[in-house]
Amino acid sequence: MRARRLCELNVIEQAVNVCETTIVQDAWERGQKLAVNGIIYGIEDGRLHSLNFRADSMESTLVAYSTALSQSA
Repeated sequence: MRARRLCELNVIEQAVNVCETTIVQDAWERGQKLAVNGIIYGIEDGRLHSLNFRADSMESTLVAYSTALSQSA
């Protein structure tokens, strides 16, 4: 259970890192439709699981981060 949680937290942090890249920032500034989603593969069931992280602007990144941290477990 601890290893699973660590993996989830890593995916959430990496999704934030992607949002902070200049490539994504520049795309958002140009008004391009681009969303970053946090998902993880479940080895136990072979499915992708949403971590409730979805950001489509820099402003929504903090909200998505907070939501993902509070809802993933």
